[in-house]
This record gives sequence, structure tokens and C-alpha cells, in this order.
Amino acid sequence: MSVSFSSALIIRVVIGGRKVGPKFPEESYKFGIEENGSAEYVYGNIWAREQTTGPQRLIIAPTRGQVDLLLRLSRSMPAPYWLLYVLLVSRIDSRPGRYQVPAPLKPEEVEHFLTRFSKFLEGDARHHLWIGSENSLDLLVYDNHNVIYAYGDLDRFEQILTSSGIQQVESIPFPCPHSHNYHARFDKAEEDIMRFQDWRYFPLQYSDDL
Repeated sequence: MSVSFSSALIIRVVIGGRKVGPKFPEESYKFGIEENGSAEYVYGNIWAREQTTGPQRLIIAPTRGQVDLLLRLSRSMPAPYWLLYVLLVSRIDSRPGRYQVPAPLKPEEVEHFLTRFSKFLEGDARHHLWIGSENSLDLLVYDNHNVIYAYGDLDRFEQILTSSGIQQVESIPFPCPHSHNYHARFDKAEEDIMRFQDWRYFPLQYSDDL
């Protein structure tokens, strides 16, 4: 795995490494494959069930529109919601760590946060984002490999994925080697997130740096 603080020319690829377009200049990307140069890694609109050391979970890898999918999945969860912003790396000297809202949020507050910061969340890998239900075990984790993990009522989440045209597969491996990219154009968004709430700060956990 490598990290990058600059933009690059990209080749669009899907799970399995098939190239689906020529090399061309484009906006900076979040998650890349490091093979014969740097290229954006784009998943094939897929999901799979995974067994963890505890309960099963879903790993969800949409091609695009990760935040829109987060919104659809979160709307199916019992409100209110806890929000945890996990800052892994800062380009502006913010303190890396876990930033939790001081009290559960209403659905419209979560939607406002996701809508306001959608480009930052989808385009930069300096963070993870957790959305958890106060009144159930439902939890969504949008992590810096550009996938969403879902815990809780998996059958309900699967129905939403099926209706969204996302296909089930056996597993979703990450490319190796791969890169996580952090971009100067999102530094103001990081600053705005740090000011968005009166966050409760907690140190990073070992499992955060996936």
C-alpha cells in the first residue's frame, strides 16, 4: 500500500483488474491501484457477505455514488443516528483521531452532513465515516478503500442493494499494491468538518488504519 499527496493520470479499472477506458487526465481520485503506474481503482457495482470474528457483515463496492448509497441505506435504519468521523491523516495539522457527535442526530442532520461533504468523502482517503443507529445494531462504515461495510439487519440492506442494481459476488478483494490519495483541493473541507460539530475526540484505534 502507498499514499499520495498529488493527482495523477488514471486508467479506470473494475474488480479483477479489467481496463475499461484509455489513460486520460481527470479529477484526482481516492483509491488507486499501483501496477505499471498509478491508476484509479473502480469497483464493479457489487457486494458480498463476509464473516468477521463476530457477526457477518456486508462489503459493498459501488462503481460511483457511494454517498447516495449511504443515504439510501441509512434511511432504512431506526433513527436517531450516531456519527463518527475517523481522521486518519491530516494535511492541515488537524489531530488524527475519532470524532464523535456529542448527541445522536436526526435523519435530516445526517443527510445534511453527507450532502455537504459528499465530494470530500468520495474523493479523498484521509478518513473513514461511521453511521450507527441509536436504537438498533445497524451500522454503516464508509472506509478509505472506497467500500461500505454494513452491520445489523443484513437482509434489509440486501433488499436495498438488489433494488439499486448492485450484484452479489462471492468476495471483494482489494488490489495489491494499492494507494490512498489525499488532495490539497479538499483541505478546506477537512477544516470545515473539524468545525462542523462540537466533536467528542477519541484516539485512533489499531483497527482504524485498515
